[in-house]
Amino acid sequence: MNATGLNVIKTLGCMAAVTFFTLYNTWDRYDYDYHWILAFLTFISTIATPLFFVVAGIMDSHAEQDLRWQLSKIRNVVIVFLFWMTIYYFWEPYQRGYLIQPWFVFSFIVIYSFNPLLTWLSLHRLTFCALVGGLLLFSYGYDLLSVLYPEVRVFSLAPQYRIWTWLLFYLTGQLLCEPVIADWLNRRRVAFIATCALPFIYLFTWLYEQHFFFALFKADRNAFLLTGSQIYLLVVALVLAASGVRFRRHVALKETLLATVSKTMTGVYIMHYSVFHIVTTLIPITSLATKLTLIVLTFVLSVLLARLILANGLLKKVITL
Repeated sequence: MNATGLNVIKTLGCMAAVTFFTLYNTWDRYDYDYHWILAFLTFISTIATPLFFVVAGIMDSHAEQDLRWQLSKIRNVVIVFLFWMTIYYFWEPYQRGYLIQPWFVFSFIVIYSFNPLLTWLSLHRLTFCALVGGLLLFSYGYDLLSVLYPEVRVFSLAPQYRIWTWLLFYLTGQLLCEPVIADWLNRRRVAFIATCALPFIYLFTWLYEQHFFFALFKADRNAFLLTGSQIYLLVVALVLAASGVRFRRHVALKETLLATVSKTMTGVYIMHYSVFHIVTTLIPITSLATKLTLIVLTFVLSVLLARLILANGLLKKVITL
């Protein structure tokens, strides 16, 4: 995937994470019904978590994946988790960031622990494709059965702990970087078709969520749900469409701006909860306008804070995986 496309989806992931979890945690207790703008923003930002795992897979596919790399990735995840959990326990105002929840740490440790198998899969493309396809069918089947039969204990595993879903998105990112698939991905026609298909995929996903997913969400008193397999096609289409992005005017400015924001992806994911918490103590949310302002402020301040931390060689390790 070209650098511009990768920066686009990383920036999109940052914005989606801030938007989704800012709306999710604002004062109205997850009620998106009082204005269509909030419902729309909530819907289009549900790609946040799956997109992060796809991006992680894409970025890792370009690394030289040996034992040393594998251990360093596990170490980085553990360091980030322990650092921010320590801050949480010793500084009460700090609110734990979304990405450093235990399920996230466990997911990546599992993924990196099986790295030798992933390396083997990269040499056997058909097996790799079959595994991703099998994971997709299993993930969607499990998600569907957990909704249809919520009383069955075997289907009651919380969405965030369905490790196979996050493995699916991570492996998809790696699969998209396979030489043959990457060459196909770089064709303008593929990006064009994906871009044209996006409105229809969004419409299908919206109908699914409005009449099925969100119906369960409200019936279950707003239980903590993470989107999973039902938006797989949407996430993949976004990545394909982003791969075709080419700037024609003010190229240097746009490329620099995208690269600046995209580098803060992990930092924004980790710290936007803290920024959100501080901003909401200063700005009471009393209207739609203030809620939208809160989203913008949280995103901008999170990016600036992440850039500041990245400038320090030591501190950047706590916002880099």
